[in-house]
Amino acid sequence: MAFPTPDNSRAIFIAEIEQFGGAERSILALSRWLYEQRINSYLVTYIDHCNIAKYATHPLNVVELKPAPGVRNKIAALRRHFSSYQSAPKPLLSGYQPALHATLAGMRGFHDLMHDTPALFGDQQTRTPLQHLRIAISSLIVGYGLRSGGSTIVTSEFLRDDCRKQFGVTAKIVRMGGLADPSGFHLRPVTRELRMLSVCRIEENKRIDWLLQALADLEHRQPSLSSRVDWRLDLVGKGSLIEPLRAMAANLGIGNRVIFHGFVSDEDLLPLYASAHLFLMPAVQGYGIPGIEALQRGIPILLHRESGVSDILLDTPWATVLHGGKEATTPALSSAIENAIVGKHHAVPLLDLPTEDQWAHQVAQLCNWL
Repeated sequence: MAFPTPDNSRAIFIAEIEQFGGAERSILALSRWLYEQRINSYLVTYIDHCNIAKYATHPLNVVELKPAPGVRNKIAALRRHFSSYQSAPKPLLSGYQPALHATLAGMRGFHDLMHDTPALFGDQQTRTPLQHLRIAISSLIVGYGLRSGGSTIVTSEFLRDDCRKQFGVTAKIVRMGGLADPSGFHLRPVTRELRMLSVCRIEENKRIDWLLQALADLEHRQPSLSSRVDWRLDLVGKGSLIEPLRAMAANLGIGNRVIFHGFVSDEDLLPLYASAHLFLMPAVQGYGIPGIEALQRGIPILLHRESGVSDILLDTPWATVLHGGKEATTPALSSAIENAIVGKHHAVPLLDLPTEDQWAHQVAQLCNWL
């Protein structure tokens, strides 16, 4: 089945849109920038479960292929769709699975935004031998496609290095930027209350449990954290671990200070950012756009070295970089809180951070779309 699209349109393929996360947001940022440059683009997906167009601030053309169940049917649908656009600019794919399917569909010379590499696919120590074998074979196929002429684009040194290791390809690093607060940057001295904020999917790799345990450790010390400063943690995001983590906070004796907000719209998120003094992001992740957005608003952050955005935040009082495992969280968080309370970062200029538009422009150039 053929799907009409604008002539000479730039295609962006994302396999299935389950929920609106960082990858989806980056695609919208690129699509918006192309629209503002009067360059036609459209989004291709197998199925859009979350109606991604509702998150866009510009007209968004979404093509759903809606194949029958099964990997073979998906690859066949992808092959049929792109076989009609041989003369169009090479498409940009979003992630590992799209690169795998496109290679199996016979597509060559495509570009790819590699958000996560196999090193970030869950806990490697718990993989079965069969899972290791499947990932190894899939990565060989992905590497073949990535080396067929297009650009592989990543956001961090870790992803660049893993692309070389896993796929034998030299990826280009383009730092993703955040969407700045309309009210702009301002310093946030702590007076009567310390407000901490985390914005993420509430899933295992985000390590919210590390934060809860660390806060409980600080609260049960002598003197307690709350005897020094009244504090609160706002957790924003949906996910499967909300209820278990809510129970964990209660069991640790800090349930009254930890607020789970669930999904919050961009508009309703602004007041939470406005009142925050410290942003917490201990996740293992390819990049970490919310950390950039927090800094752009004048909020210092705690993040893990395994977050890709830490590449540009290693030597600044604006960021406390956590190294190591769960046991290192309490001292790192204690340091970040102390720095926020005394305003250690106030006298230091903020780094020149990337923006969404700068990122989109560079991606479009690497795709030869301009």
